[in-house]
Amino acid sequence: MSDFNLKRRDALKMGGVAALVSTAGPALVACSGGGGGDVSNKGKDLVPYPDYIKADGPEPDLPGDEKTGLQGGYTKYPKEIESTGWDKPGDGSKVRAAIITYGVPPKKNDSFVKAVNDALGVELDIELMPGNEWKEKMTTLTASDDMPDIVMFGVGEIIPREHEFIQANCADISDLVSGDNIKDYPGLANIPTYAWKGVGRIGGKLYGIPTERPVFGGCLMVNRTALDKVDAPVEWTKDEYVKAMAELTKGKKYGLGMSNDLWIDYWAGSLGAPNEWKVSGGKFTTAFETDQFKGAIEMLAKQFADKHVYPDSPNQPNIENKTHYANTTVHAYRDGWGAMGTKAFQDAKDGYTLDFGYPFADTDPTPWAGNGYFGYVVFKKAKKERLKMLLDICNYLAAPFGTKEYELFNYGVEGKHFERDGDGVPIATKLWEKENKTNYPISYISAAPLTLFYPGYPDQVERVYEWEKKVAGITIPNPMTGLRSKAVTQKYNECRKTVLDGVLDVIFRGKDMKSFDETLKKWHSKGGDVMAEELAEEYEASEE
Repeated sequence: MSDFNLKRRDALKMGGVAALVSTAGPALVACSGGGGGDVSNKGKDLVPYPDYIKADGPEPDLPGDEKTGLQGGYTKYPKEIESTGWDKPGDGSKVRAAIITYGVPPKKNDSFVKAVNDALGVELDIELMPGNEWKEKMTTLTASDDMPDIVMFGVGEIIPREHEFIQANCADISDLVSGDNIKDYPGLANIPTYAWKGVGRIGGKLYGIPTERPVFGGCLMVNRTALDKVDAPVEWTKDEYVKAMAELTKGKKYGLGMSNDLWIDYWAGSLGAPNEWKVSGGKFTTAFETDQFKGAIEMLAKQFADKHVYPDSPNQPNIENKTHYANTTVHAYRDGWGAMGTKAFQDAKDGYTLDFGYPFADTDPTPWAGNGYFGYVVFKKAKKERLKMLLDICNYLAAPFGTKEYELFNYGVEGKHFERDGDGVPIATKLWEKENKTNYPISYISAAPLTLFYPGYPDQVERVYEWEKKVAGITIPNPMTGLRSKAVTQKYNECRKTVLDGVLDVIFRGKDMKSFDETLKKWHSKGGDVMAEELAEEYEASEE
């Protein structure tokens, strides 16, 4: 991650709740192929997930671990940047794609667009769907008979009948990518297994290519400089955390910033709560009823009542906390892993050191993992040779960090979009402000796994790496991730919103925990029980 990430997708953070709790749009209407199939994995032969094969490329200074999700860290930019040597994937044809965007459409003479198309050997015709219009446009797209070659799903949304649509209208790519078949696509083989499992199977088959994100879910961004001044240990206990937030609250400075879209995964996981669901004896039970989850609510409610929290937290979205954190109005707030990056370091203006808060050291913590991906792409049904070409394009776009191809897709053309500093690090030119991967977001078609690299900030790489070393091995996945459930696609958003409202009623609006018990009754009746039943069946069927 570097300066070239001009706009972090603030509302769609790693493990972020803002998108997850939004109200689901209308049910997808399948185009010509229909959409009423059985997407469950129950009773199906399960194709294996793609093997993980580490791509060739510069070795990180700090070794990673694909199994736990620990990223390899680069404290300096690789000196030798070489081509992958892969053949140009395209056949000169037009390839239509539909993906989300958080930028502005590129102009016709955009030289970055031309360079990417030339490198791929195709004419990419991309429908860019703005984030705030994505669900509406996806509903229109999936109801038509004019499906693009490549379509993106995911982005934190659960859309009704999404998987039924994919099963009916999209290509089953199992024979091309499952198991060791993935070796024909070394860029895609470099995607960690957790990302593939996050996307999951449909009817036992593989349909989607994930855009990987690190395993870590909600993180507590902290001002390490301020915490050091009050002698708060890096690996703090629950009481030391509470004490630090209190001592950092002085005048118009506050220990903690919260929001009206707050999700409490950092605190719940720090206290040892299961990640949304607990699986025991073949049954799914909600984590929201556990003492640990309720304890997190009570702890945060007391912090707010004790005025150790930014006072306008009930009236602000979490994005406001980024500003309060940057100007040190608050010294901690919940965000995603992606909030840590060059832009955040620059916002701090060397005035303080950024860090992630560690889970509590005295509570047997179970940090909650995210899904392991941001989105995924599926492909229009086509002849095998065309499908292989589309996969070759995705493979090429996933060229690993430290290669010429990666530089093109992430930094643009050398001498035009970037120059190099004395250490060989790409430095953006003025042109990159207009011609860039935010406005032409090809990484949402396919991309290499994110890299732990902050140019110019080697100490931050080491600091985040040490946090990951501590947290990765104890991070627990949400057992729902990658499973198929009709009830989840229909009821999850509403049920999650019900819980969020109940949590905030206690934290901000002075209600007691009895009111949260009433919230849980609503959760059960609105679909929680049905989700638990279906997920249990699917979980058993998906176990390998």
